[in-house]
Amino acid sequence: MKKIRVGISKEIDFKVRTYAKKKFILNQIDEKKFFYDVILITSNSEIDYKIINKCKSIRIIFIMSLHLLSKIKLNKLRKDIKILYFDIKSKKILNTITATPEFIFGLIILLTKNFLRIDNISKKNIWDPKKTANFAFNKMLSQSTLGIVGFGRIGKELKYIAKNFGMKTVIFTRKNKIKLADIARKSDIVSISLSLNNKNKNMINKNFFSKMKIGSYFINTSKGQIVNYHDLLKFLNKNIKGAAIDVYKNENTNDKEVKKLVNYSRNNDNLILTPHIAGSTLDSIITLQKHCLDKIESYFKI
Repeated sequence: MKKIRVGISKEIDFKVRTYAKKKFILNQIDEKKFFYDVILITSNSEIDYKIINKCKSIRIIFIMSLHLLSKIKLNKLRKDIKILYFDIKSKKILNTITATPEFIFGLIILLTKNFLRIDNISKKNIWDPKKTANFAFNKMLSQSTLGIVGFGRIGKELKYIAKNFGMKTVIFTRKNKIKLADIARKSDIVSISLSLNNKNKNMINKNFFSKMKIGSYFINTSKGQIVNYHDLLKFLNKNIKGAAIDVYKNENTNDKEVKKLVNYSRNNDNLILTPHIAGSTLDSIITLQKHCLDKIESYFKI
């Protein structure tokens, strides 16, 4: 079988190139040299459907993550082009990737230990214990309760990590008896790990935030549509001591909600903002790209 020509939307790591060299010709997409059998969309790059339609050799577009669907107008593509997705039910692959729960726990430590504030006052050369006493963290993690909203792969791994720190956990799913309000009341730290659906849009709002403990922390690395950030800002510095956000409704710097969050974060050191990178480690990306290439190879063998 001849090598499969794959145009990829992001530069490929050397390890992936080595893995693929016997079966694939991998190149970052070049609109001037558009001669691919497959387009592999792995990043937020915009892909012009008009250029794809002009390339008669293209048989497949493989989308590595469902959140990238908006990057291409699928309804405008030629009807003979097949759309494939990464199988989110591939537990054998996904269970080896712990990037997101590790990232969440990193945020937990940054928030609860007040690292941002401590770093800022150190840079201002403030070393007087009388002036720094107020920056001490609340309590040890081993004396804290972590509320996990959503108990899929990420939620389960997060519970495992928390257990190793001696933390108590309370879990919210649609199936258990614990109410969402109980999670707010009982937790020192709340982490959202839900998949988005029509039932949980805007589910975390002022009703939830108002019930959270005084001095508690809030983290969202799941979907921006689940959380009302306008409400969150109202409760920061009231009962909520700090928050960390990795996902947004519209991941665009011109979005009004994003601007509000950024403006608050610039003037306050109790809100951490990251650009949807919780699951983005080099080794996790390599693992997923290899899996996608295996799926592409399987398709061409049929």
